[in-house]
Parts: sequence; C-alpha cells; structure tokens
Amino acid sequence: GMVVLKERGTNAEPPLTLRRRHSWHVFLSHIWASGQDQVAVLKRQLQLVLPGIEVFLDVDDLHDIGALEQYVSESAVVLIFLSRGYFGSRNCMREVRAMCEMQKPVILLHEADESKGGLPFQQAVDECPSEYRPCLFDGRAPIPWTRIKEFQRFTLLLVAEQILAHSPHYMLTEK
Repeated sequence: GMVVLKERGTNAEPPLTLRRRHSWHVFLSHIWASGQDQVAVLKRQLQLVLPGIEVFLDVDDLHDIGALEQYVSESAVVLIFLSRGYFGSRNCMREVRAMCEMQKPVILLHEADESKGGLPFQQAVDECPSEYRPCLFDGRAPIPWTRIKEFQRFTLLLVAEQILAHSPHYMLTEK
C-alpha cells in the first residue's frame, strides 16, 4: 500500500495548512491529450500520501473555463505535468502565464516515455515560449514521472515534500 507521509521526529502526519486566500494546496496543470489519465492517478496517490490535501484537477473542480487564472491564484503551488503538446495548448499557456505573473511555486513533473505521450525534457524546454523559460526552468530540476509502482512512490514523496515546503506551516517567511 501507499505510505502516508509522516514527520521525522514526531511521526505525526504533517499538518496541511493553507493561507486564507487559497482553496487548494496544488493545481495540476496538464494537457488532456497526453496527460489526463496520469494526473488522475497522481491526484489519487497524493490524497493517499497526504490525507486531507486539496488538489485542483479540472475534471473534478473546473466549473468555469473563464476562471482558470482564478483557480491558479487560489492554489498554493502549481504542478505542471510536462507531456507532449503541453506548450501547444491554449489553456495550458493561460495557466503558465498566470503562474509566472503570480510567481507561484512550480513543480515540474516530466513524462519522458514517448510511447506514453512523453517527450525529451530539452524538447519541452525548447517548446516553451522564451519569455516563460526563466520562470519555469531556471534553477528547477524536473521530477521524472514513471508508471513503475516502486519508482512512483519515490516520485510522489518528492512531489509531496515540495507541496509541503510551500505550505505556511513549513515556510519561515510569509510571502
């Protein structure tokens, strides 16, 4: 089964805190064609690792496509599921523009398996409009996404750790 994340020392579940202006801990930004099935898996797994986490996923939470930017604004962290065609999607680009303008913490999850809708990381960087490259890629290593259960657990812990790192409980400075 999936391991529930515990704090070292206390062995308690980490407190999942949100600022008043936020409704979600993480917004899952992805392109439907090549990412939809995997972000659904990711959401379920995150809910197991971090019980109580609020995850924005369009199929569950999107009530108004005109409000994409508002949903980004109300999320503490944005996770980009980088798969084929991501930067060619108009809605993904709206989300990218919003997250960069709002200086949101970003987590990059990279699908490399080309038989599964992935692409080489450098190709993703090249396809990203140059004005957003510093915001998304500077000083940020992608986390590889894998369908192999044993590796997926490690991936999830890295993602969970980054989400927690940007929650008020763990941040030393209030942004």
